Amino acid sequence: MRTLLTLLLAPLAALAADKPNIILIYSDDHGWADLGVQGSDQDIRTPHLDAMARDGVRFTRGYVTAPQCVPSRAGVLTGRYQQRFGVEDNNKGPLPLTELTLAERLKSAGYVTGQAGKWHLDMIGGKKSDKTLRLSKEHMPHAQGFDEYFRGELRQFYASHDLAGKPFADAPHVVADNRFRVVVQTEAALSFLDRRAAQPAQPFFLYLAYFAPHVPLESPEPWFSQTPAHLPKERRQALAMIAAMDDGIGRLRAKLKATGQDQNTLIVFIGDNGAPLGKAWDGSLNTPLIGQKGMLAEGGIRTPFVATWPARLPAGKAYDQPVSSLDVAATAVAAAGLPQAPELDGTDLTPFVTNQKPGAPHERLFWRWGSQAAVLEHPWKLVRLGDREEMLFDVTTPDGESLAKNQAKARPEIVARLRTALKAWSDTLSPPGLPTNLDPHHEGMFAEHGVIAGSAAPRKNEPAGAIQGWLCRNGTIATQDGALLVTTDPKSAKNAKPFLA
Repeated sequence: MRTLLTLLLAPLAALAADKPNIILIYSDDHGWADLGVQGSDQDIRTPHLDAMARDGVRFTRGYVTAPQCVPSRAGVLTGRYQQRFGVEDNNKGPLPLTELTLAERLKSAGYVTGQAGKWHLDMIGGKKSDKTLRLSKEHMPHAQGFDEYFRGELRQFYASHDLAGKPFADAPHVVADNRFRVVVQTEAALSFLDRRAAQPAQPFFLYLAYFAPHVPLESPEPWFSQTPAHLPKERRQALAMIAAMDDGIGRLRAKLKATGQDQNTLIVFIGDNGAPLGKAWDGSLNTPLIGQKGMLAEGGIRTPFVATWPARLPAGKAYDQPVSSLDVAATAVAAAGLPQAPELDGTDLTPFVTNQKPGAPHERLFWRWGSQAAVLEHPWKLVRLGDREEMLFDVTTPDGESLAKNQAKARPEIVARLRTALKAWSDTLSPPGLPTNLDPHHEGMFAEHGVIAGSAAPRKNEPAGAIQGWLCRNGTIATQDGALLVTTDPKSAKNAKPFLA
C-alpha cells in the first residue's frame, strides 16, 4: 500500500493547488479549564488560542479517545479507535506500521508532511517482567508518512532538518538544544512553514505536538514572571508553559498571514487528555469537570478543542454537540478531496458546523482504557469500572458524574441500551470484549473524585486548601459522602460568590 501511495504522489501534486493546508496542534496533559475563552478560570491567559476561537469554532464538548497520551495520539493520527490495532495504553506501543496515518493519507493527495515535538508512538515495551520502554527508530515519524520532522520532547531531538532549514544527510539526526522545549518546538514548526512558503502551490500537513504543560514543570521566562505570584508554584509554571505555547501558536498564525496562507489553512488545536491532579499535578485544571487524566470521567477525556479555517468555517461559533479527536482525520481527508475512507471512525465536521448537514456528527462515542469502559449517547454517558455495576450520568451539567447523580437505577432502559451498544463495539476491538478486572488504582481515583462511594481523602502534594485537585476562591471546600461542599468566606468582598478552580 505504501508503494502505491508513493507512485500516486507525482500526478496528484499538480491537482493539489486548491487544497487547504492542514495543521494539527496537540497539547499535553492540558485541562479543559485552561483556555481563556472557556471562561472557567480567571488566571489563564491564552490570547492567541482565544483569537483562534473567535476566528473559527470552539467545540465545547470535544473528546479524545483515551485519558492517556500514547493511545490518544494513536487515535488522532489514524482516525481510528486505537483499540482496533492494540494501542490501548502507554505500554502497548508502538503504532503499527501497517496502520495508515493521516500524513500517509494526505501524501496521496499531493501534500508535503511535517512533524514537530512529541511523538511517543515509537516506544516499544520489554518483556512482562521489564516495565521499561525503548525507543525504536523504525517507528519514528519518517516511517509513518512524514517527509520532514523534528521529533523530541525535552533537550534531544531526532530531526530531518536543522532549525535553519538545512537537511541532514544522516537523518534522523540527533540535535541537542537546551532551551525551553516549547520554544524549540515552535521554531521547528516555523522552520517547516518557511520551507513551505518557498513552494506555495503545494499544500502541507503539519502535526505540532507541544510537550506542555506536561511534567517536568519549568518556569520559562518571560512568561513565569507574568503569572500571579499568589498562586501555587505548579499552577504558575503551568500557566507560564501554556502561555509560551499560546505565543508560539500566535507566531505560526502570523507567519501564515504574512505568506498569504492563512485563509486556506485548517488549524485544529486539541489537548491530548485531561490534566493529572494530586501527587502528579502538572498545574493545569479541568474545572468544572469531574475527574482527571487516567479516568473516563469528563475531566480525563474532554479537553480544549478549537478549529479555524477562514475560507470554510464560520467565525465565533460555539458548537455544543459532542465531537471526537477521531474527526480530525475524516475532516482532513474530505478537505483534501480524497475519497471517503470507511475504515475511519471519525466524521467530517465541516458540513455540521456550516449547517449543511442537520443533526449531530455522532450517535455515540466509545472508550475502553484499562479497567474502564464508557459510551456517550448525548446527554447520557454509561461508565463501566471493572466488574462493578455500570454508572449512568447526564453530562450536560459539570457535576453530572458524581455519586449523587448516578441515574443507573432510575433509568434501567437506558442502561440496557447503552450496555448493548458498548458490548457490540468492544467486540470489534483487539482484543475483543469489555474489561472485567477492577484496577484498584482506577477505583481509588473514582472514589477520590466522588464518582463512587469510598475514601475522598486529600491527595498528597496538593496546593494548600485543595481537595481532589480543586481550589476554592472566596470560600472553603470540604467533603461529605463523596461530594464537595462549598462554603462562602464571610471575609470575601461583598457579593463575591465562591467558585471552584
